[in-house]
Parts: sequence; structure tokens; C-alpha cells
Amino acid sequence: MILCIDAYNFLHRARSGFTLGEHAIIFNFMRNFRAIVDQFKPTRVYFTLEGVPASRFERLPEYKANRIVDPTDLSKVAELENFHAQKALIIETLNNIFPISVVRHPGLEADDLIYNLIKRSTTAVPWVVVSNDSDFTQLLNEFDHVQVYNPMKKTFVEKTEYEYVTWKALRGDPSDNIPGIPGIGDKKAEKLARDEKLFKEFLDSDEKIERQWCNNFDLIHFIEMSDHDMKEMTCSEPIRNWDVLKSLFTTWGFNSLLKDKTWEKYVATFDPLWGNIK
Repeated sequence: MILCIDAYNFLHRARSGFTLGEHAIIFNFMRNFRAIVDQFKPTRVYFTLEGVPASRFERLPEYKANRIVDPTDLSKVAELENFHAQKALIIETLNNIFPISVVRHPGLEADDLIYNLIKRSTTAVPWVVVSNDSDFTQLLNEFDHVQVYNPMKKTFVEKTEYEYVTWKALRGDPSDNIPGIPGIGDKKAEKLARDEKLFKEFLDSDEKIERQWCNNFDLIHFIEMSDHDMKEMTCSEPIRNWDVLKSLFTTWGFNSLLKDKTWEKYVATFDPLWGNIK
């Protein structure tokens, strides 16, 4: 089984939990990361980072603008800077030490990259995608060998009986600042997505609505990568050296992770993955 982790989604989870000390986010992440790998015991792990999706910003300049921190809110700015500093240390550590594939494409988001890794896989090995981003539901409409696990709810996402992207393009996505079509809520969007004739009549009734739906669809639907795009993807090249990680944990004051039995379990969780790093 291949485990694919939506990196920034998973990193943001580490902002909740233990809050003491200078490196609390790193501590939470390292515990969460070991736990999710131990839970699924994969043969390979992908940790997918974000690029800058220029094509989506061209379609909607306000795309994800709701996530920008007000620069006059100094406490929020400081909190975000602290998160980014710890995030950089986590990614550097994963890149250099852990037997996983840290991947990134400069012009694509993590969900696009995950979709293409799955689509281009030459075998039908089961995949588990870890994220609470609902956009991954569309994977379930296309692939039978993929599951999506929500680490917040600790449950697997259920496949919809209708085309998920059609539904979401109708009702919009507030989390990404994508506006829904006026007057369309969850239930009406589902009714239209379930009935192809009714849906077509709805779009044909108003050219402005059709343009907005098409634009929303393209914003939400995964971007398919070309062979050239795949060549632009970067991947980590870690070196096996647990002593370096132990030294980092010592520097960061992660004493509970350094207890003999806990440390042995930590290393034992990741060691089997070394044979599948390419």
C-alpha cells in the first residue's frame, strides 16, 4: 500500500496539540507523522508539497485570498512566521533523513500532484490519501484502488453517488474563496448533479451561470500533468542516518521521544521503508 500525505494540510494539523516550547509544532508533527505511518504500515510514502498554481490565479485572482493574514494583526503575523519557520525545519528534516519521497511541482498544488502520481502509477497497488481537504473526494469517482482518510475525523471519506466536481462547482468552495452560483445550496446542487437533463437545462437557462460553473469546474478539477510537467517535479534524496535525527530531537528538547523504547518504536516504524526509496 502507498500512503500519500497532503503535506501542508498535515503540517497545519500540528499547530494544534502540545504548545509548550520553541519547537512545539515540530514535536506535534513528528508524533503525528509516526502515528499515521504506523497506522497504515505502507510500503512507500509520498509527502506532497504545494507549488504556485498560476493558472488558477489567472482564472480567479481572489483564489484562496481568504487565507491571507492581515498584516496589521501583529499577533497573527508572528504566529504565521513561527509556523513557517518550524515548517521549514520539518521539510528539511524529511528531505534529508526520512525514507519517504518529498515531492513538489513549482506550478501545481499538492492535490494535483497526488492525482497525477496515482493516475501515472503502473500498478493497481492500493493508495491511501491522508487529508481533510474535501477536494480529494473526486479521486473516489475515478479510481477503485484509492481511499481518502480524514485524519481529523479519523474516518475514510465515502464516495458520492453523483459527480463530486459537478456538485462543488455549483455550490462553490468557501475554503478556497470560490463563489457558488447564487441561490444554490448543498441540496439543490446535489439534485442537479444527480439529474443530467435537469443540470443541462439549468446551465442552458443562463449564459452567465454557465460561464461561472465552467470556471468553478476548472478551478476545482485536478490539473492533469504532461510528461514535461512530470520532469519538473522534484523529489527528495534522503540518506539513512538516525543518529542525525536523534541529535535534532535532543537539540529541540523532545525528551519523551528519546526514551529508549519510544525511540526504538520510532525508528522501527520507518526503517522498513528504506528498501522502496528510488
